[in-house]
Amino acid sequence: MDYQFDVYWGPSLSRTVTRERGQTIGEVVQSLVVQLGLPEFDERRRRIEYGLYREYNGKKERIPDSQTLAQARVQAQIVYIANVSSPWWQATTQDGAAPSLPGTSPLPRRPLPVSSAPVSPPTYACRLQLAPNCMVVVQGDHLELNRDYLSDRLPSTVVLAEKARVFSGYDSRLMHVSRARHCDIFRQHDRWYVRAHKPTFVNGHVLDKGQISVIQPPGTTIVLGQDGWPITIELVAP
Repeated sequence: MDYQFDVYWGPSLSRTVTRERGQTIGEVVQSLVVQLGLPEFDERRRRIEYGLYREYNGKKERIPDSQTLAQARVQAQIVYIANVSSPWWQATTQDGAAPSLPGTSPLPRRPLPVSSAPVSPPTYACRLQLAPNCMVVVQGDHLELNRDYLSDRLPSTVVLAEKARVFSGYDSRLMHVSRARHCDIFRQHDRWYVRAHKPTFVNGHVLDKGQISVIQPPGTTIVLGQDGWPITIELVAP
């Protein structure tokens, strides 16, 4: 059974979301950062740590990342996602007043200062090196990777060599890739991400069961499965 709950990421910014009851709070936080388009780095280019909070005795307490939604019992509740080091409800406005929280009167609107148009970040194209001299370009905003996809795109000599290894009783890295959905490469808000459904190693860290990691320019290498097939991801500016 899926859980549905309301999440706030600002005084008047909220959305009703649905997640699997077995997902951990840490996994939910990762997916919400992507879904809500929250910044992942501060002005010093340090990664922001987010947490999920709820009201308890008039205060907001952080829900442990290791708990599942079922264990935390967040079904039909209101929760808050925020930067752990500086939660948005603790910020102050220019006149020193704290921002209003959900259920209270909103702050009066002030005219925005006139400024030049913001510079949009470059929209990178994504291409994958599946093997030496074997490069594919991700068409559109999404690509699913699995063993069948690799077998269709890899050079026939590479596929035959892997089959020969299996026939001879040796281990094949290609066999470590799931035939079903292993991982996805997708673009959202002009950023590229990898979402793992089976064990996928990114920068030495394993992702699994829907966990997501941003791909930073100029790219990275991922490994599909334990000692599995390596793929180099390149982000190319226009």
